Amino acid sequence: MKDIKLGIALVAKNEEESIAYMIDKLRKSGYKEIYVVDERSEDRTQEIAEGLGVSVYQREGKGFGCGLKYALKVAAAKGYDYIVRVDCDGSYPPEEIHKLVKYAKQYDLVAGIRDINKVKFLHRLPNRFHTLLTNLLFNGRLKDVNSGMKLINVKKFNGILEADGFDLEAELSIKALKKGYPIKEVPISYKERFGGVSKIRIKDGFLILWRILKERFI
Repeated sequence: MKDIKLGIALVAKNEEESIAYMIDKLRKSGYKEIYVVDERSEDRTQEIAEGLGVSVYQREGKGFGCGLKYALKVAAAKGYDYIVRVDCDGSYPPEEIHKLVKYAKQYDLVAGIRDINKVKFLHRLPNRFHTLLTNLLFNGRLKDVNSGMKLINVKKFNGILEADGFDLEAELSIKALKKGYPIKEVPISYKERFGGVSKIRIKDGFLILWRILKERFI
């Protein structure tokens, strides 16, 4: 959409194997407003991104949630109306971001939902449980609460998120449900990560569960 200002935020930590691939895919898909929010990567993530002409910002604090919160802060400073946050590992297709962007004016949060059968088994069952529990506790109809590709209304979400870890994905949807922000889910492709190592651990599943319960009962 030409009448909205859109940024693409890559939240990264040690993604030297995939960062160039993602930037190339995004540019070939027509996106120029790309920036990286890094967590003091110990590899060449920052060097590669900056070498390709992409700005890199070092997040405040540790954890994915800190990265996305800082990405929203940067977006607000840049005057973006929306950002698309997409995992940096190549598992979510940049060429399908347009499926989310076309709903920007109607919805404050648009998530690209995966074919759950293509998600690793150890991630699949927790995601189904987290999604079901979120729907039960917050009267939602979501299908993929932990999706790693989302279009986010900057003004609506900047400054209201609390989570520092991977529980921020669930918090985005929960905050939208609690505040009555319109949410849209659209099917997208999903595949194995392009390179690097997943940062998600078993403990993150419990962290997400705690976030869901905390948002409802505390």
